[in-house]
Amino acid sequence: MKPIKQAIAFSLLLTTFFACKEQAIMQPEPTLVTNQGVVNATPASLGGIITNGPALPSLTIVEQTYIPSNDLWAHTRCHAWRVTWPTYPVGTSPSLIPTMFSVATGTTYSFNFLNNTSATNTYKTNFNLYHQNELTTVYEMGSELTHVFGAGDKLENTRFNKSKFLAATIETWVKGRPDLFELYWEDTVDTATKIQNYQKGDIYLYKLVNQNRYGGIRIVSVTPRIIEIYSAEPNQ
Repeated sequence: MKPIKQAIAFSLLLTTFFACKEQAIMQPEPTLVTNQGVVNATPASLGGIITNGPALPSLTIVEQTYIPSNDLWAHTRCHAWRVTWPTYPVGTSPSLIPTMFSVATGTTYSFNFLNNTSATNTYKTNFNLYHQNELTTVYEMGSELTHVFGAGDKLENTRFNKSKFLAATIETWVKGRPDLFELYWEDTVDTATKIQNYQKGDIYLYKLVNQNRYGGIRIVSVTPRIIEIYSAEPNQ
C-alpha cells in the first residue's frame, strides 16, 4: 500500500504544480517578434522619454500574428502583443513611463512623449495600460494628455468588459477563432471606459467603438508588469 500512497501523493503534487503555472497564450521568447522595428527601437521611438528626463530601462514588446489554420475562420486574424515593463527606479515620474497603447502601431507611449510631439500621436492611441494599474480609454486621459482637449472624434472611444472566460478559452480565440472576440462581446450597461485596480490573471474584452473592432487584454503579471493585448482584424 505504501508505494500506492506515494504514487498518489506524487500525482497530486504534479497537479498542483501545473495548476500554479501560468497559462501561456503568447510565448515570451523574443524569437516570436515579427516587427524588428519594435525590437530595435530606441526609447524615444517606443514612446519613451524625449525631454527633461533621465535614461530609463526599455520595456520589451513581443509581437505575433495568428491566422486560423481552418479556412472557415481564416478571414479574421489576431494581432497580439506581450508587453513587459522593467523595474523602474524609485521616484520615477509617471509621465516618463510608456503607458498609452496604440493598437494600430503596437506601440506604448509615455505622457511625456505624447505631450511633446504632434497631436496626431495622441490620436493614434487607444487606451492606458500601466498608469495607476488602470485600463482607461484615451478619452478619459485629459488630466495627463494635453492633446485630448478639443480632439472630439479624432480620439478612439474604447469600451471594456470583464471577461467571464478562462485564459485557455481566450487562447483558442487568439489562435483559432479571432472572430469570437466580436461574437462574445456583451454590449451591456456593464461596459466601462475605465477599469481600476486590475489584478494578476484578469482578462478584459474591449471594443474600439469608432472602428468597430474587438479584442482582449490579459494581465499576466503585476510585479513585474506583463500585459498581453489581442486585436482581431480582417485577414487581408
